[in-house]
Amino acid sequence: MKTKFTACLGMLIILMGLAIAPGLSSKAEAAGFAIYEWGARGNALGGAMVAKADDPSAVAWNPAGITQLEGTHMQVGVAMISPKMDLTTTYNGASTKNSMTNNVFFVPNVFVTHQVNDSVWVGVGSFTRFGLGTEFDENWAGRYASYNTAIESYSLNANIAYKFNDFISMAVGLEFMKVRADLRKKLDASGIKDPTTYNTDVDQRIIVNGLTPGLNAGIHITPNDQWRLGLSWRSKMNQRASGSSSYNVSPGAAAININNLFNDSDISMDMNTPHMIFGGIEYKPIENLSLEFDAVYSMWSDYSAIKYHFDNAAAVGRTDVESTKKWNDVWRFEVGMEYKPIEDLALRVGYFYDQSPIPDGYIDYMLPTSDRQNVSLGIGWKYENFKVDAAYNYLWMKDRTIEARPTEGVLHTEISNSRTHIVSLDLGFEF
Repeated sequence: MKTKFTACLGMLIILMGLAIAPGLSSKAEAAGFAIYEWGARGNALGGAMVAKADDPSAVAWNPAGITQLEGTHMQVGVAMISPKMDLTTTYNGASTKNSMTNNVFFVPNVFVTHQVNDSVWVGVGSFTRFGLGTEFDENWAGRYASYNTAIESYSLNANIAYKFNDFISMAVGLEFMKVRADLRKKLDASGIKDPTTYNTDVDQRIIVNGLTPGLNAGIHITPNDQWRLGLSWRSKMNQRASGSSSYNVSPGAAAININNLFNDSDISMDMNTPHMIFGGIEYKPIENLSLEFDAVYSMWSDYSAIKYHFDNAAAVGRTDVESTKKWNDVWRFEVGMEYKPIEDLALRVGYFYDQSPIPDGYIDYMLPTSDRQNVSLGIGWKYENFKVDAAYNYLWMKDRTIEARPTEGVLHTEISNSRTHIVSLDLGFEF
């Protein structure tokens, strides 16, 4: 038993190390920029896990559910996300087709739960709740709004759950979220923002890092053997990050820079990530078949603006810059089915519909998104105390038109052919 535990623990540590190694990132394309890739099983089920909540990833979905796990459970995994999208921009009647740079983003997860006694459980997880990555050629037509955006986050979430009886459990938790943003765009020293000329371009890069606390809570109800209910909440978080802005001034821009702008500066960034409410209901018509429907309500109206403060007014000509968002509160609906033809083998399928919170007039190239849909499938296998789960997701997004906002560097743009492939793998051990 000790040898088996040591071997499995070693594999978990190796995979965790690979998942969080430098050079791998936790950024992806999402409706809003919320990420729900918290485990291969959940991915296969379209995210319908709030009522199940019966594996270590319950720490993320609904920590009250960890009271279903006897002893100690460990899980580590990674989702590999490959998004693609075409944008056709139009300027002065001429259209240009642009594609996102091909990237693969890695989103890791690690969870541990432990039963303290018959009533108390604790659970800890490291996972990603927010992130995005969009990259285009640095000379593309939309470069004055953005050509490379990378927002990465890692959450460390500790929870304590209490089992009142066989029917109801509750949990509360504390989350610390580490955020890093790397934002790149071009500034035009002439102020014209003509995408067909390049000689007065200035390259701007903003890098900031921050650490923010938040709260979460959950409740799990099992009225009988056929039904399970779940409800969880994660708080709004005021993300405050600090770092620097730097500038690479072309000779043409330097020649007309009479105000001596584009000087490096320390910078701070302030934005809110939203309150989120998760609800789910699971039904088992027979012992080896479960069906679950979940809904997630995200209060993206909390994300009203990104505020930048430049310590050096000679960076962009003023110390305070605000990017208004005015996003909407939205729903995400998830359906999952899990079937076990034999005790140690699980087959899974899932679907979700994810509303975009971004209204017309505020969508830009940092996150050119629309309503998304997903179909997914997966498999789980258990051998004694060891388990492995794998999933594949295919996501697609509704085509969308962006109306031109010349002062922001946003051109008339048609978004099309948006699709994302996700492959995920988890390993787990219990003892």
